[in-house]
Amino acid sequence: MTLFFAIHGISQNNNVVSAALEYQKYETEFYGQNFNKAKEHLIEAKKFIDPAMTHESTKMDAKAHYYNVMINFGLLEISGRDESNELEAFTKNPDSILNVISSSIEIAGTKRRWKGETDDFFNKKIIQSVSMGEMMFEAKNFELSFYAFAGAYQVKKIAKLEEERINRMKTNAIIAARNYIDTLEKTGETETALEFVSKGLEVIPGSEDLAIAGVNLALANNDLETAEEFFNVAAEAAPDNKVLFSNMGSIYLTVADKAYNEFVQMNISDEGYEEKSEEVEYLYAKAETHLKKALEIDGEYAEAAYNLGVLYLGRADKLRTTASQMDLNDQNYNKTMMESQEMYKKAIEPLEIYIATDPHNVGVLNVLFQVHRNAGNDDKAMEYRKRAQEAEAGQGAE
Repeated sequence: MTLFFAIHGISQNNNVVSAALEYQKYETEFYGQNFNKAKEHLIEAKKFIDPAMTHESTKMDAKAHYYNVMINFGLLEISGRDESNELEAFTKNPDSILNVISSSIEIAGTKRRWKGETDDFFNKKIIQSVSMGEMMFEAKNFELSFYAFAGAYQVKKIAKLEEERINRMKTNAIIAARNYIDTLEKTGETETALEFVSKGLEVIPGSEDLAIAGVNLALANNDLETAEEFFNVAAEAAPDNKVLFSNMGSIYLTVADKAYNEFVQMNISDEGYEEKSEEVEYLYAKAETHLKKALEIDGEYAEAAYNLGVLYLGRADKLRTTASQMDLNDQNYNKTMMESQEMYKKAIEPLEIYIATDPHNVGVLNVLFQVHRNAGNDDKAMEYRKRAQEAEAGQGAE
């Protein structure tokens, strides 16, 4: 029995050696840009190393795991250049490969020699990527510069290097990406820019900068649905970015007003009337949600407060106009008037937040006078009327 295990142990050690030789051939072909031959050697290397990863004699061997790190990293490295999809079986789940690499780094690190070899391997990859990124940036090939710096960023994350170095590579990648996006925008290639942002987010998942760029590009392309998809990525990456939520709320408010103006031109018998009505409600609800979120983040954020107040005032005016066009005996008349009153009341809080930052704004002071009077808050109404008159007089004296 002992002889049996010894023979199999020797067999697995031979597999590790064979995997190492195939990997060396892979590197030679890869750097010679013979990617098809490189792929063949890498697949062979994986066939040799995989059995060693499960056999008792080698599954905790530092040297074996060092080669396992390089071979699996090679799969990620060459997968983007594989047009035949022959590597799809290995790379369809990149996260699982990253987990394999991470586990093998830990085991390789149990022996000083192989920890050093592993660190050297990743440092070499980083130096290559950074050099390529800098060279491409100088040549104004910002797309390749992005992928080179992003590659260095990914290597640093896999190798668990210092956080400062990781963030520096990410910053470099984003700078290159912004330059590439700006270049595409100037030449009117918005669709190409949007595709790049989507690919960029696959390389650097959750990037706030890339996602916001995607929002702006999609809006410039009048594609609100895509803008919302990118916005969701940005919001998840930066849940405390009040400007992001405020801007998106303002955009939805503008789109909602436009949709409403189209809706009021329709007759109830027109095709698509109900759908348009639902669209208007949906857009106003999205605007309200985003603006309220901005105020949750910063309860004194004037821009969000002003736009939320404008939203409620606009909705109140529209509902009152709708009610004025109804027969007084219409069962919906009182309901619509009550909804209008509620919207006027809702406008008070955000507008009072705003007026605290712009206390002499005559227009907003007059609005607050009106909404407080409509709400039956006579003392408050007169206070704002007095303030509006004083502010108006002060402006006239200047």
